[in-house]
Amino acid sequence: MKKVSAKVFFAVMGKGVCQVLERLMAPFGYKKEGKFAKCVWGLFATSAAVVMCLIAIVCFNLVGEWAYNWYERHYGRCDNPECWAVTCIAGDIYYHDHEAEKGYIFNKRTGETLIKHVAWIVEPNGEDSLVCFRQGEKRGYFSKNTGKVVIEPKYDHAWIFSEGLASVEENGYVKFIDGTGKVVLDKQLRYDPDMDGYVFHEGYCVVKSDDGKRYGVMDRTGKMVLPMDYYYIDREADYKLWLLYKGDEMGVLDKTLKPVIPLMKAKIYICDGTIDMTMPDHTMRKYDYDGSLINDFYISGVRMLEYEKEELYYPLPNKFRDGDDGDVFFTEELQPYHPKATARLRAYVAGDGYEGLMTADGHVVMMPRYLDIEAIGQDLYLCTSTNTDKVIVNGRGEIVR
Repeated sequence: MKKVSAKVFFAVMGKGVCQVLERLMAPFGYKKEGKFAKCVWGLFATSAAVVMCLIAIVCFNLVGEWAYNWYERHYGRCDNPECWAVTCIAGDIYYHDHEAEKGYIFNKRTGETLIKHVAWIVEPNGEDSLVCFRQGEKRGYFSKNTGKVVIEPKYDHAWIFSEGLASVEENGYVKFIDGTGKVVLDKQLRYDPDMDGYVFHEGYCVVKSDDGKRYGVMDRTGKMVLPMDYYYIDREADYKLWLLYKGDEMGVLDKTLKPVIPLMKAKIYICDGTIDMTMPDHTMRKYDYDGSLINDFYISGVRMLEYEKEELYYPLPNKFRDGDDGDVFFTEELQPYHPKATARLRAYVAGDGYEGLMTADGHVVMMPRYLDIEAIGQDLYLCTSTNTDKVIVNGRGEIVR
């Protein structure tokens, strides 16, 4: 049997199609060399070109996708612990972070892929062994020791395991589960997307009221050890202290919920091993973590105050000389001015940027009650009490009337 090449095959097929078209179009006045024939063949050629382009695009996409998948299977996978995208979870279990939610959990020793399509992971606290992960739009947990799924990804929201418990959201409510996925605490807490996390630390967990406006603290038995009466509750100093907000009052508790600083009208900041407080009179205090007073009056800065003297000074004009012949060609007249002198008192800066007056040797003359202080005399000061109101104060801190 004679072999037929592809070129000959398509040529014969094309000629046959043309003959069929000629016979079909003959009753309508079709002529092979006429204008109508040229239009028909032009339209046919254009349509064929468009179809061929579409087929080429589809084939290109299919080949590209196949090539990408082949590359990912053979070279995209990275089991090298030194790779920037690889994180050791425990022992031989590693996580490879990958874009487009194609990360995976694998066993470095055996090379086995244990979990596919992992978007992210969050490791547990302390001695807990279940790692929270997202697969698709759901969250679940796998063992960091084996890399195998323990609790299937079925939750819309889930938090890390800590002290044997993890919180998950189901049907708009937050519940606490154990390592088997069993619900062990269900206090009918409504899920709040603005809540940082329902996680136990030192036996306690911050929770939120149904209306989302108040905070409280719950222990591992589900008992409310602090009622939901606070505007905000925060953990500070590596969970050694609780910072409470209630109205315009603030307070500090230790990790066992015993008072360190009772609720009072003050602004409290915990940093660098101390508790800093700004009182309503803008004075600042410092306590240690046990609540012992370190200093009941400290400031954040001191500045000199200068004022303009009464006499008026007329400076001599500046004369500029030509560099070639030395003749004067320009004279600059300077404006008269009042020379400045240093006032007797300094301004010190305390809480919220408020200022007071003190002597050069550090003796406080006036408490920090003004937004700004400037000297207008050797011992007279203009003090700003609001953005528009000012008063004049003498060297004893008394308002001059």
